[in-house]
Amino acid sequence: MKRKRFFWTLAVLGGLHFAASLLIVPLTLRAGEFFTDASGPSPILTALHLLTRVLYFPILGLALYPRHWFPGPWIAVPILVNSLLWGMVLAGIFRLAVSLGTKR
Repeated sequence: MKRKRFFWTLAVLGGLHFAASLLIVPLTLRAGEFFTDASGPSPILTALHLLTRVLYFPILGLALYPRHWFPGPWIAVPILVNSLLWGMVLAGIFRLAVSLGTKR
């Protein structure tokens, strides 16, 4: 895989992760209002909470940044860094899979 293609893959995967990370919180909050009842959280709400934890790992999930540096809408900065990290890892895995597939 060429370097330019790797960076495009990183940008696309990171952008998709960023969009999913921004959309998951309102979706989970809305589902929490809609699906919570007296018996406890529904399986849909549990799955959304798990997906939120996966999307926000490691930077936001482990709180690897000073929260007071990013008040209000500035939370998008660590989300973007986290998404670029995810994009880099996923693009690397994709690159490895492609290189292993072409050696056969």
